[in-house]
Amino acid sequence: MKILLHTLLWLWCTQALAAPALWSATRGEQQLWLFGSIHLADERLARLPPLLLQALEQSELLLLEVDPLAITPDSLGSVIEPDTDWQARLGAPLAQELATTVATSRQPGLRRLPPWFAALQLTQLKAAELGFHSHQGVDMQLRMLARQQSLPVAGLESPTLVLGLLGSMHQRQLEADFVRHSLDEMTQMADHLERLMETWLSGDEQALLTLLREQPGPRLGRFIEQELLHSRNRLWLERLEQLAPKRALMVVGALHLYGEQGIIALLADAGYTLSKTEDITLY
Repeated sequence: MKILLHTLLWLWCTQALAAPALWSATRGEQQLWLFGSIHLADERLARLPPLLLQALEQSELLLLEVDPLAITPDSLGSVIEPDTDWQARLGAPLAQELATTVATSRQPGLRRLPPWFAALQLTQLKAAELGFHSHQGVDMQLRMLARQQSLPVAGLESPTLVLGLLGSMHQRQLEADFVRHSLDEMTQMADHLERLMETWLSGDEQALLTLLREQPGPRLGRFIEQELLHSRNRLWLERLEQLAPKRALMVVGALHLYGEQGIIALLADAGYTLSKTEDITLY
């Protein structure tokens, strides 16, 4: 869904469907499994693929982008400062359009927050209207299973890193572009969900990269690609080296896996041997 879900892929399925492969990465005695996650899904993703569950059972550590249970109101408040002067940040017409959309959402509290965060929350609300929630996403389901199995979970980054990057859009003069595109995307969300479903299910990395590059303007596109994807990928590899687990399941947004600076390529450069398992089926 272009900018709004730069690292998120969604699922819309009604029957058994093929999904992207589970990857194996080995180096010496270390065994990693990699899976490109969807962070939001609906109730029809009630059971995770057996191969993914098997990888979880064989792991001594579950690695997620962020441990969702580590996200607290206090941590969010440290990077989201109140700001009601939307007109100064966006210009009068866009500020008014965003304020009107907030008013119709029945979430007046958003009016006291920065425009980029209000726009982000509006897209989450729209997703919920369509039946998509984070608790049905692959990573959250695995987090809950790991908790039940007393399996350690580690985040690859701070819970506030992405929010801090998004918050920097104002200083980078990208906030208005983000808000404009966010509002436009809300009107097309159902159609884009279908497209993302087909792309994610196909496991076609070139198609996923095409989605990434369909950004509304080169500056915003570069920010997303360089800061929200590539820089974080490198950070995660550093974190992986620090943790050095013998056996771990690493689950990140699917767009992070592919491309010359994707996780798969970075692991290969670091001396890992990569291979795909058979295709996973979602029941």
